[in-house]
Order: sequence, then C-alpha cells, then structure tokens
Amino acid sequence: MPNTLTVFDPAMCCSTGICGPSVDAQLVRFAADLDWLRAAGVEVERFNLAQQPAAFAASATAKQALTERGEAALPLVLAGDEVVS
Repeated sequence: MPNTLTVFDPAMCCSTGICGPSVDAQLVRFAADLDWLRAAGVEVERFNLAQQPAAFAASATAKQALTERGEAALPLVLAGDEVVS
C-alpha cells in the first residue's frame, strides 16, 4: 500500500464538507476513514477546490482530470501517484 493518499475534493464550504445544518453522512464516514488511515501511518493529504485551488493546479493528474471531466471528476483519490477513485 502506498504511504501517501491524496484526496482532491470538489468545492465545499469547509475543508471536509462536515459543516452546516445538513451534514452528508457519507462525508462523515469518509473523514473517519481518513482519520483511521492516518492513525495506521498513512500520510493523507486532502485538498478542497474552493479553498486550495493551487494544489489542483500543481498536480498534473488533478489538472488533467478537471480539464477532461470538470468537477464531475471529483472527488479524485490518488494512492501514491495512481488514481484509485
């Protein structure tokens, strides 16, 4: 298993999407899963398009996905340099 997992999220109101009056249960589970991976020693990087657009521009993979599919490509998950979702 690669030691780095990178998540490129669509534009959300906060870094995890777990905010506001109606929280999506899938986002809560995903955040918990990422916390579990961190505890297991995996380096997790998570970028929100609304708050960290420079990270998307700096990643050739994220930039290509956005160019080809727009925001429909998100969330984009990389394990090391390989797209896994």
